[in-house]
Amino acid sequence: MGVTKLQPELRKKVDSALFWVREPRNLLLEQHRSDLLRVYSAYWNALECLVDAVLIVHPLPKPSKTEKQQLIDEFIANRNGPIASADIAKCYHDIVNPGFVGRACHTLQVCFPEEAEHYANECFHIADRTNRLYDIRNAINHGDIDAENPEELLRVESRLRKLWMIVWRIFGRLVPFPAPIERPSSDNGST
Repeated sequence: MGVTKLQPELRKKVDSALFWVREPRNLLLEQHRSDLLRVYSAYWNALECLVDAVLIVHPLPKPSKTEKQQLIDEFIANRNGPIASADIAKCYHDIVNPGFVGRACHTLQVCFPEEAEHYANECFHIADRTNRLYDIRNAINHGDIDAENPEELLRVESRLRKLWMIVWRIFGRLVPFPAPIERPSSDNGST
């Protein structure tokens, strides 16, 4: 791979992401245990490293105070009726402090202009929260996934495929190698 040719700060993030995609596999003596949840969490960690790597090359635009205020004013003006607490949270996360979701959406836009909205939806916005890639990661990390339930594991495994595709395609944007190409599928997890 061309990792060694990357600038040091970028290489560190890519190396960290590569660690996470290698790390979760069980030891030989633990082959009887499922490592699906560890693999999923590790791939999400790799995604976070890759988001940071892309931001080194393509920083998130930072609006001025005046521009932020204008965006906040527009956000409020576009609300019908009273402003709810959910509106305030959305305004804060969309305009004031985009956080990881904003950084990840920016990364997806930089890497996949044509598919960014689809990938952002898969990660953060599909109606069925149980199939959002980010919500699955949170459920795993907070112990909310029943690791003994085969249906739960099948659901996580099916969504891991989408996360895997996003991670390896971002790798392909940072390091020249033949990255996978996503083919349209009838199972997009958003049903």
